[in-house]
Amino acid sequence: MLKETVALEMLRQKIEDAESTAGDRSDYIDYGKPNASELKAAQQIIAEKMSEAAELKKELHTLIEQTPKEALEEWVLWHKNVLQEIQGEPIPTTQAKTRVFVARNTIAEWDKVLTREQDYVGINWYYLKDYKEKTRKQFKSGWLKLW
Repeated sequence: MLKETVALEMLRQKIEDAESTAGDRSDYIDYGKPNASELKAAQQIIAEKMSEAAELKKELHTLIEQTPKEALEEWVLWHKNVLQEIQGEPIPTTQAKTRVFVARNTIAEWDKVLTREQDYVGINWYYLKDYKEKTRKQFKSGWLKLW
C-alpha cells in the first residue's frame, strides 16, 4: 500500500473520530439527563470536536489535491472492494437488506471521492461495524509497515 494512501486514510479516521466523539456527547445530552454543568461541558466538547472535524476536512481536501492519482485510486478501490463484498452477502432479513443498501450508498460516496465531488466518507458504525473494524485494522498495520 502506498504511503500516501495510508496518509489519506489516517486523516479520514481522525475526522471520523472527532465526529464520533461529538455524536457520543450529543447522545449523552439527549439520553443521559445531564445536569446544567454536565450539559455545558458536553456542549463544549461537541463544539470543539465539530470544529476539529471541519479543520481536518479542509486538510483532507488539500491532501487529496496533492496526492498522486494512483494513491487516491488505491484508497477508494480498497474501500469499494470491502463494500462490494458486503453487497454480495445474502439478504435473509430486513436488517441485512438495510446493510446492503448502506453499503451501496457508501460505494456511491466513494465514487464521488474518485471524481472529486466529495472528500470525506464516514462509515456507518451500526450497519457496517465489521467494515469499520477492518479498515482500522488494515490501515493501522499498513501504517506500521511503512516505518
